[in-house]
Amino acid sequence: MSAKELNFDTLMEQVVAGSEDAARLLFEHYEHVLLRVIRKRLNQKARTRLESIDIAQDVWASFFTEPLESRGFKNADAFLAFLTKLARNKVIDASRRHVTAKKNDLSRELSLDDRERINKDVLMSEHPTPSQIVMNKEEWTEYLRKQPPAYRQILILAREGRNAVEIASELGISPRVVRRVLGRLAEAAAT
Repeated sequence: MSAKELNFDTLMEQVVAGSEDAARLLFEHYEHVLLRVIRKRLNQKARTRLESIDIAQDVWASFFTEPLESRGFKNADAFLAFLTKLARNKVIDASRRHVTAKKNDLSRELSLDDRERINKDVLMSEHPTPSQIVMNKEEWTEYLRKQPPAYRQILILAREGRNAVEIASELGISPRVVRRVLGRLAEAAAT
């Protein structure tokens, strides 16, 4: 049986009597109206932080925690007016709690697309990303693979930060040969 099939007085009598089915019917019948009222009252910025469903649950919790016998609604319109007022008050309370906390101050939020307020160049890291590091290693390995074995040793030691004299002494060759090899590789890389 739906809420429309029952008249409002009968439905409320069953809710007051403790019928869970009647309470569910009441909830299902008025939930969409309640959510519409809440969403209409919520500030656009606050919608990103406050869930309208949570506020609706607060409304229903307030409604069902009070003794229902003490509430006499003349008709469905009076009940809807009560729910609407309760929802508006819950929105105000939730917004007030949320905004007064400094950490939740909506005016402190900045959009990453806000070109006037944020310099996006500052947001970029000076360090390479992990994928850039992997790509660099793959390119280095491929570059070494294409070089003659003597050149590979010179390149590896140069990449470790050694100068031409150190490389030459370790490999047993002239520093002039090391400089010539490094110069040729640099010219080839530039073209």
